[in-house]
Amino acid sequence: MEQLDYKFHEKYTALKKRKLLDEGLERKREAELNELYDAMKDWVSELRKDNAELNEKLVEKQDELEKARQEFLEDIRTRDAEILKLKQLLDEKAEKNNSTATGFPCLAPEAVLENSTPLSPKRKTPFSHGKQLECSRRHTRISGNRTTEIRSAHMLSLLLQSLVRMKISVNDDGTEIFSVSVSHEASGYSFILTWLETSDEWSYKLSSLGTLERIAVDWMRQDIRFSMKMCRMFFERISSIITKG
Repeated sequence: MEQLDYKFHEKYTALKKRKLLDEGLERKREAELNELYDAMKDWVSELRKDNAELNEKLVEKQDELEKARQEFLEDIRTRDAEILKLKQLLDEKAEKNNSTATGFPCLAPEAVLENSTPLSPKRKTPFSHGKQLECSRRHTRISGNRTTEIRSAHMLSLLLQSLVRMKISVNDDGTEIFSVSVSHEASGYSFILTWLETSDEWSYKLSSLGTLERIAVDWMRQDIRFSMKMCRMFFERISSIITKG
């Protein structure tokens, strides 16, 4: 009986030791888990803090970027306004220079008079009825000699040829309408000028733009009219375009 009690006692003692050991391990494991949990809480807190700081810096950078963009756009608008103002001033100055130009009204550096044909007495020209130039008056008023008349026309042709570089030939279609064909050989640009007696104006009609097609301005493609006073400006503008071509 005593031996049986001893065995039960040993078994009880062993079980108690195992229980105590398990409880110790459990407490140790729980302590480790609590320590790990606290460490993770601290780590998450630090991450949230860092994230808040980064978001704040990001917002600041975005504000700086937007401010820089607005300043850049404002600078562009200011420069565009200055460029437009300068362009307008240059256009006004060029227009003023053109309008105040002096000299023979219908002579410009881009025309050459050739094939001058003596006009019949019935032909109405822009110089009829007291409007003719002194240098083109017929010498027959003095000599009555047709040879002198032809020589005068030839001298006028030479004079115009020394001033201009386009060819101008008088169209003789048997009518009383006075018109001339004007052409620029190098570019192939040509047009017809017709004198309108009733309105005292020149009528411009395009024949061909030639190689000036890509740089010709709109009015060069249209039928237009202009007065004798605008004749010089007309040829000067044509001259500037031909020079570019």
